[in-house]
Amino acid sequence: MTAAMRDTVNGMLAKLNLTSKSATTAITEPTADEVKQLKTRYEEAKQDHVFHFYDALDLPERASLFAQLSLFDPLHINEITKKALQPQASTELDVPVTLEPLPQSATASVIGSEQDDLDAWYQDGLELISQNKVGVVLMAGGQGTRLGSSAPKGCYDIGLPSKKSLFQLQAERIIKVQELAARTYNAEEVIVPWYVMTSGPTRDTTQKFFEEHSYFGLKKENVVVFEQGILPCVSNDGKILLESKSSVRVYIYCPSHAFC
Repeated sequence: MTAAMRDTVNGMLAKLNLTSKSATTAITEPTADEVKQLKTRYEEAKQDHVFHFYDALDLPERASLFAQLSLFDPLHINEITKKALQPQASTELDVPVTLEPLPQSATASVIGSEQDDLDAWYQDGLELISQNKVGVVLMAGGQGTRLGSSAPKGCYDIGLPSKKSLFQLQAERIIKVQELAARTYNAEEVIVPWYVMTSGPTRDTTQKFFEEHSYFGLKKENVVVFEQGILPCVSNDGKILLESKSSVRVYIYCPSHAFC
C-alpha cells in the first residue's frame, strides 16, 4: 500500500474512533477513584446526568454502565453533536451550509446504463487502480446466524464446488483487478488496499481467519481489519440518551460514507 494512502485512511480511522477497544470487553468492578475520574469527565462536558441512577444499581449493572461510558469521550461527543445541530456557515462562500442530493452522476448504476458509459467507467476505473488511487471497503460486521453459523458471513462456506469463502472470492477479485490494471497500463506495482470493517463479536474471528489463510495471496499490510465504531444517541439539545438506568442508547456508526 502506498504510504500516503495508508496514512490518510489510518488517520481517518483514528479520528472516527474506529480502532478503540470493543464494547464486549470483559466487565470488571471499577474502583472508587476510577468512578470519580469518569464522573469528572462527564461533569466537565455537562453530561453527568448519565450517572443519575448509578448509585442505585447493583454491582453488575454499575460495572456494565461504567465500562460502556468509558468507551466514549463526552467532550468529543459534544463537539460532533454541535457540528450536526449547528452547522457553521461556509467561510469561503459566506453562505449557510445546506444538505443537497448527490448529483445524478454520483449515483449512476450499471443497470440500464448505455454501453458507451460502461466502457468509459471500466477504463477510468482501471486507470485509477493502476495509479494506486482505489481501495476496497467491505462491511463485514454481521454473523452468519441465519445461515446456521456463528462465524462471520465472510468465513462461511456458501456451498460452492470450490468450497471458497466469500472472503476468498473477494480477495481473488482484488488480485485479478490488480494484475489487469498493471498489464493494461504497464504499471510496475498496483495495490488495491482492502479495509474490512467488522463488529465487536466478529473482529477477532475475522482477523484469525485471514491469518490462517495467509490473506488469500494478498500482502498482510494491504489488508486492514478494523472494528466499526459505536456512538451514543443524543437528544436535540445535545444530551446523551439512556436506554435504561444502566445503559446508554447507542447506534452503530457505519463509516462507509467517509471513504466515498
